[in-house]
Amino acid sequence: MPPKNPVLKYWKGKGKELLFFCFGIFMVLAATTETQANPKVIKTSIYHFPPFFIVEKNHPRIGLGLDLISAMNDVQSEYKFETVETSPRRRHDMFQKGLYDVSLFDHVNWGWSSENVETTNIYLKGGERYISSNSTQKKTDFFQDISSKKIGAILGYHYRFAKFETDPQKLNKRFDINLVTNQEQIIKQVLANRIEIGVVTETFLKKYLRENRENADRIVISKNYDQEYNFVGIVRKNASISALTLEKIIYAVTTSPKYKWIADKYGIHWHH
Repeated sequence: MPPKNPVLKYWKGKGKELLFFCFGIFMVLAATTETQANPKVIKTSIYHFPPFFIVEKNHPRIGLGLDLISAMNDVQSEYKFETVETSPRRRHDMFQKGLYDVSLFDHVNWGWSSENVETTNIYLKGGERYISSNSTQKKTDFFQDISSKKIGAILGYHYRFAKFETDPQKLNKRFDINLVTNQEQIIKQVLANRIEIGVVTETFLKKYLRENRENADRIVISKNYDQEYNFVGIVRKNASISALTLEKIIYAVTTSPKYKWIADKYGIHWHH
């Protein structure tokens, strides 16, 4: 009988352990490959809210929010964020119907219930300013009480001066208000003296003035805000993605040098 080989005896004893180890590695690799091949689809709402989302007929969808969503898909492979088009007035109804689970550049006070959603931490601060034309002499307290003036605002938006009411009939009863669908219309109406005061987001106003420098001296901007807000991500409770995971993905984008161009493009500073 040939002598027993101690090396062979050792590996025979370890055979099952080695088999299970290799099987475990295979399963991990298979799961990783499957995740990359079949990411979880996260329906994310977009509606016309320049410069975050520019959603207009017969035009490509562009904006800060679209650039962020593209980068969010780029930095990870477990989730795929797909956009669902809505409007300021329809978005809550569509959420209730389960047509999307995530809303970016949002605020919990804009009609959301803490019973149904969770939020990320703040990733961008903003606000809405009052503007008027400088064609007539304005008193220093011109913007302090706007309720007696003709106002331009966006249909479906929540404003502090209106106590966050969005119903156009109720707003028309309380104010002399012209509701439109985009902020550039408001600025044009101010410049044409069709309205006395317009309410626009500060981020959009900065972008507009960078692109239309000839109008900078024609517009008076209030020192006070209609409202200051802290942008968060809104996530449906028990959705395929948690608010914490969404927050980590946003953080990965907003802290990466690779995506610094997004902040530079829109003249913003991410909040961390």
